[in-house]
Amino acid sequence: MHMVTVSSKNQITLPVAILREIGISPGDRVAAAVVDGDIVLIKEPEDWVDYFRGSMSGAYGGTKDVIDRMVLRERESWYEPMSELTSGPDPREWRKQFEDLYATNTNVRAVANKLLDCPYHVATLHDLEWGILDAAAGPVAMLYPTLERLTTNQWVRRVPAEGQEPERYRLDSEIAVSLKAA
Repeated sequence: MHMVTVSSKNQITLPVAILREIGISPGDRVAAAVVDGDIVLIKEPEDWVDYFRGSMSGAYGGTKDVIDRMVLRERESWYEPMSELTSGPDPREWRKQFEDLYATNTNVRAVANKLLDCPYHVATLHDLEWGILDAAAGPVAMLYPTLERLTTNQWVRRVPAEGQEPERYRLDSEIAVSLKAA
């Protein structure tokens, strides 16, 4: 390991041995990033697409059948309106109950707003935890009973995990439409 010093102008000089090892010459461009608290330098490739090609292989499953099942299950969850599954006599009453709760409960509002901001109104529990922390909507411990209340009433759907993928939560499409209209 080579030690370098940061100058008063926030500059460092990299040892020649390191530059030779990774093929960097004077005038080459280098991408810098922080990864898990460490500084990472990458020589700029001729084509970033070629550089990253294949880097996500296996992330969504190892075979085409596994990937197709995951995609199908996800797509089916997008379009299934929860109000049709409720046993109540009037779907408008079901939506009105949510709107009343949304107006009076800051935890419900924080979870619903986070889901509303996510693509397809779907987020993992981890995403929701960070969203609640970012919004300073109260302690994260309130997230779990709030999610339980929302899923029990089918305003939010729990999309079960399969294999290595995390469990997700999806805001009902009718609820999302009513929140966007408000």
